[in-house]
Amino acid sequence: MRRVLWIVLGIALIAALAAGAWLGPRLAGDPGYVLIEFGSWRLQMSLLVLLAGVLLTWLATSAIVAFLRLPGRAVRRAKRARERRDLDRGLLALSEGDWPAAERALERAMRSGGSLTAGYLAAARAAQEQAASGRRDEYLALADKRFGKRHFATVLARARLLVGEGESGQAIELLEGLHLKRPAHHGVLKLLLRSYQDCGRWRDVRMLIPSLEKAGIVAPERAAELASLAAARELEAAADPRALQKVHKSLKRFARNNAEIVAALARRALELDRPDIAEPSLRSAIEGQGDADAFDSRLLELYAESDPNDRAARIRQCEQWLERAPESGALHFTLGKLHLDARHDDQAREHLQVAVRSSPNPSAYAALAQVLDRAGMLESATQCYRNALRLEQGRAPEPLAIPAAESPRPPESPD
Repeated sequence: MRRVLWIVLGIALIAALAAGAWLGPRLAGDPGYVLIEFGSWRLQMSLLVLLAGVLLTWLATSAIVAFLRLPGRAVRRAKRARERRDLDRGLLALSEGDWPAAERALERAMRSGGSLTAGYLAAARAAQEQAASGRRDEYLALADKRFGKRHFATVLARARLLVGEGESGQAIELLEGLHLKRPAHHGVLKLLLRSYQDCGRWRDVRMLIPSLEKAGIVAPERAAELASLAAARELEAAADPRALQKVHKSLKRFARNNAEIVAALARRALELDRPDIAEPSLRSAIEGQGDADAFDSRLLELYAESDPNDRAARIRQCEQWLERAPESGALHFTLGKLHLDARHDDQAREHLQVAVRSSPNPSAYAALAQVLDRAGMLESATQCYRNALRLEQGRAPEPLAIPAAESPRPPESPD
């Protein structure tokens, strides 16, 4: 602003000099004549003297007015300096977490005539941190007076305070309106993501991920992880088998083959006593793993959880996979668990012994202990239970010794 003023003054000075250079010679030869009569008074002068008098009068009047205004300007300048000082102290106390001091300083800054929206919003935050929701709402109302209730900054601040207070449901209504106005606003997107997560609205989280990625808030890899997490949480929250299937069908094809999502589907299907819902997805995900020696043990363990209606089919499927990876401990455990549930104790013991040798884990030892317990091999069963406990405690298992008489017999061939 000052630069513009100086430019205007410079142009005016140049114009005055040019006019003087043009008029000077003419006025020197003919200075003109001015006569002013007022009643019995008569004033005579040249035009040049009149112009000089008008200029001097204007300069004197301006100087007197400026001098008379000096006290008022000094008072206003001191007032603005005090407001800035109080505002600075309030914001500094706010950053230090001294909420009472911050509110007092900000309130002084606003009370002295300041109407900065930032000051009201900062005071509202300080009041909220002291659990003073009444004063918080008053400050927000004062901020709204200047710009109206539809002002973006005040609505965003109100939503942020609601989220901080744990009222994410109310904040979502405000944030969704702001998201429509500014789809790429980082603050709105981050608060909306947090609010959706707090309220368990995982479908909305999935729908928000493209906007987060487009705005550069999350990298593509992180966006894929977040999408998988949201889909898994949505599956886990399904209320019944029909809702579970509906959520699963709403996912994109590549997402339905994700191991995390398949595992979430299988866990929820088991909780709903409908393991058949997840069997096709589990089988497809396991078969889709290119390296036969790297079967996902989590998916295989879930595949082992079956009901009597499809247990035989799952056993046949696992035997086909075993031909591709005969040394896979996870596959041997899965087959052992399936045979255990089917009460095929000899086959179960054979596969479980291979499992505890190749990849010992508490579940495999516990399953083998059940088989040995059924066969009356109590000492060996106790040792298996002890090894399962040792592994859960992070200790190495003890060597498993089964007497020759207790060794598993080969599966009986059908007649």
